[in-house]
Amino acid sequence: GAFATISDVDFPASPDRVAFDDQYFIVNNNGTEDFYISSLADGATWDSLDSASAEGFPDDIVSLLADHRELWLFGETSTEVWSNTGNPDFPFERISGAFIETGIAGAHCATKADNSVFWLGADERGRGIIWRADGYTPKRVSTHAIENAIQGYSTISDCIAFTQQQDGHTFVWFTFPTADVTWCYDAAASADLGMPVWHQRA
Repeated sequence: GAFATISDVDFPASPDRVAFDDQYFIVNNNGTEDFYISSLADGATWDSLDSASAEGFPDDIVSLLADHRELWLFGETSTEVWSNTGNPDFPFERISGAFIETGIAGAHCATKADNSVFWLGADERGRGIIWRADGYTPKRVSTHAIENAIQGYSTISDCIAFTQQQDGHTFVWFTFPTADVTWCYDAAASADLGMPVWHQRA
């Protein structure tokens, strides 16, 4: 019940995201394609050999997220989804067919809501579109007006995505601290109307 510093010498040098999946703590190593898992149900114990690389495309892991017992590894221009297969050498393996040619714009730009994953995208063609996962296919949920606004900000890599439920609505927030702007996607209203419904928050 107390906080403690992870002192294991095998803990990665530069983690900036953490997920928890199937009793493993999982972190990236910033500026690399590598991610590491802890010992089972023990976030203080790490082995440098318990690591793997997202190598479907040569870009670094920017963020990661656990959803429905699957591990989403977001790169600069691509995304891979891995799952725990129980392999005794290393339990996580990439899911066949779960490679997405869309990455993420920043470390904190992904969240899960409404039984799906949402993120602010980036790839070799550009950045600033907000996506929702439809299985392993990205489905665009931002509108041209939202995208035009986002792409006008001086920086979007500082975006913070998170989720809130209120009065039967699931809201997916995308806050841009530098621009001092927050856009909010209403998942329930969007489903009812069959089109993306957005509003801006103060």
